[in-house]
Parts: sequence; C-alpha cells; structure tokens
Amino acid sequence: MKRTISALLLLAAGAVLAQDTNTEKFFGGGPTDADIKLPADKVYPMGRLFPFSFYSTGGGSENKRGELLPSELKEKDMKEIIDAGVSLIGPQYELNNQVVADAKKYHVGAIMSVRGICNGEKITKQFFKTKTPLDSKKLTEETAPVIRELAKNPEIAYWDVKPEERRHWKKREVVYLETMYAVIKANDPLKRPVFMYEPGHLGADSLAKLLPYQDLSAKGTYTSYSGFKEQRVWVRYSIEQETKAIKTAALGRPIVPFMLPEMFRNVPENEYPQIEIWVRHDVYCAIANGARGVMVFSASRRPKFAARQKYLDAYLKVCRELSKRSELSQAILFGKVTSDLEVTLTSGPQKIPLKRNKINTEYPPLSVAQFLWNGARYLLVVNSANQPVKAMADNLVYGSGITVINLLSQKNEPEFTAPEGNFEISLAPYEAACYKIFNRK
Repeated sequence: MKRTISALLLLAAGAVLAQDTNTEKFFGGGPTDADIKLPADKVYPMGRLFPFSFYSTGGGSENKRGELLPSELKEKDMKEIIDAGVSLIGPQYELNNQVVADAKKYHVGAIMSVRGICNGEKITKQFFKTKTPLDSKKLTEETAPVIRELAKNPEIAYWDVKPEERRHWKKREVVYLETMYAVIKANDPLKRPVFMYEPGHLGADSLAKLLPYQDLSAKGTYTSYSGFKEQRVWVRYSIEQETKAIKTAALGRPIVPFMLPEMFRNVPENEYPQIEIWVRHDVYCAIANGARGVMVFSASRRPKFAARQKYLDAYLKVCRELSKRSELSQAILFGKVTSDLEVTLTSGPQKIPLKRNKINTEYPPLSVAQFLWNGARYLLVVNSANQPVKAMADNLVYGSGITVINLLSQKNEPEFTAPEGNFEISLAPYEAACYKIFNRK
C-alpha cells in the first residue's frame, strides 16, 4: 500500500513538473512594436495603419441615384466617418476628382480611381462592349502622363483601376488590366499598391488569373445580397477564395486579401437589432480567415435605404477597434501567426452547412486565428453558427500571473486569470471575441 501511494505521488509530481511554466518562451519569440520600421502614418502594407475605408465617403443622395449632397451635408457625413478613425477614403466614384483634396484636408489616405486613355478617350465599360481594338502602346503613352501627375500626391495610398470587373476570359480586358498595372508601376515612384474590384461570385481559380496585375485582392463579400443572410459562414468561404487564389497565382510577391462587406441593402425594422451582430461577425470572420483590410461598400446615401445609419454605426464601431494603431490591429497586421493553442468545441454544432447554387460544403462553427505580438498572445475566435457555442482554449503556459481579457467584449467583461493552462469560451450566435493572453507579473 505504501509503495502504491509513493508511486502515485511520484506520478503526480512528474505531471506537475511536465506542465509548461516557461512564460518567457510562451510569450517570447514574436515581433515587438520596435521591430516594425514602417511609417506610423501610412496605410498597410506601406505603413502601420490598418486599412479601413468606405466607398463613396460623403457621396450619394436619398432623393435619387447620381445626385450629390449639398456641400455642408457632404462634409458632415465625411467628418462622421473620418472621426471614427478610418485610415482611407474611397474608392469615391462621383467624388473621385476631389479625393486627394479631401484626404489632405482630413489627414487620411486616398484610394485613387484611374482609367486608361486611348485615342483621346477614357476607357469605360462601353468600350469593351464594342469590338474596337485596344492599342496597348497608345494606352500606355496617353495614360502615363496622367499617372505621373497624380503620383505627385503623397495622400494617395492605393490605385483603383476602372472600369472594374474586367473578365479574365476576354483577351482585350486582360491586356487592359495588364497594361494599366505596368503603366502605374512605371510612373509611380512610390510603387503604391494597385487593385481592381472583383465580383463576389468568383472562385479562387478565376481570381488567380488576374492577380498578376494587382497587389491587393478585393472581391465583394456581400453576405445578405448574395443570399447568405442565414448562412454567414459564407464569409469564411468568400475570403478563402481570395487566399487560395493568392496561393494559386504564386507570384513570389505579397498580395493582400481585402474584405469588401455590404452596406446598401435595406432590411425590415424588426431586423435592425441584428445589423451590428452581422457586421461584427462578417468583418472579424474575414480577418480570422486572412483578410488584412476592409473596404465597406458603401457610405453613399441612397433612396430607400432606411437602415443606412444602423449599418454605419456598426461599421464605425468596428473601425474604432482597429484604428489608430490599436494593439488589436497591430497584432493582426504584424504579429507572428501561431497555431499551438488548441480551441476545442464542447457545446454546439460540430459542422454547419453552406449550400447555395454550386456551393455545397460544411465548416466547423468556429474560425480561429492566433497571433504573437509585443510579448502577448492574441486568440481571435468567431462563431459562425446561428446558435450559442462553448469551447475550451488549451495549451496555455501555466502560471499564477496568466491573465486573459476579451478585447471585443460587448458586455464590459472583466479580465480573469487562467493559471492552469486553459479557459472556457462561450459565444453567442455570430459573436466574435479576441482574447489577449499575457503574464501579469
């Protein structure tokens, strides 16, 4: 009996000794704030600021499409968005000719939309409905001076090629985008990123074909508009098309995947309380699955869009959480991506289906991303199920000072200690949480 007890005590002592108590190792090895040498006032990937923008900031009218607001209302709309901490404005469509001046006034980056010029005419969608040959030499010669002049403006953060939605199976359109990319790169000394909006229904193979002529991947992720209001895990699928396309293209240079969520579709008043839940889920689900920038389509006022302010308030709330070099934004952009923490579902559906048109797949309810940044761990967990879930976060270091706080808490949850290597996660339907784990010495 004494031998049995002694053996058990030895086993228990061995188990204690086997627990990881090396906090320096657990929290070390990642980049710190001092390691990032990019400019503090420029937008990623050329600076430290998280890319968050709205199409048509200050644009539109509630009377009819194409009408502009009076200048005082335009400025009011723009200031509301700027004050929330956006790092960019645009693409601006009808306000594109003043985007640089507005960006300079409000100290933000500008997304400059540019069109090619050929034979003295700006290239529009109508051009590609004709059989007019595209002279790439003339396109280059006539567009280059415009780019050179615009490139003098340091406010420009990105170049947006118009007309958008060029088709990879149309040779003239591929040549057009290829030429525009080359012209911009040759005439912009700062080599700022170039992109073109891609339709939301495109899959990875289609997206990959035009990525050689872009630096950002910007595909629409209009969840409700695309018929996935009740299957919001589609956001994960949508961003996966971008990240897969980037891998498929294998260009040997970085391509930054962006999330382009919707803000244009009205909903019944009884669904207004859901808007913030949807917005938070969609943005953070996209980030958890690889998105590193957000362009909301769109801030424009438009007729019969009574839910606009509800949507705007929700997006601005998320924007504030990611703005002005917040620790969350810096962890997402510059943290070392890790995978050693385990998140195990303990309650809720094991899989959730995604079925519509040609899509027939399923996903686990939780999207998980982990970052090591500035001596702390960040665990982003997003529930895409329309029901509550519970999970256990495991493999933390042991220690009395291990402290956890949810940076995305909507309930002012207090921080708590997790001294024994794990803690429980409880998420409401479509809820996102980001747990900062650190050692309080």
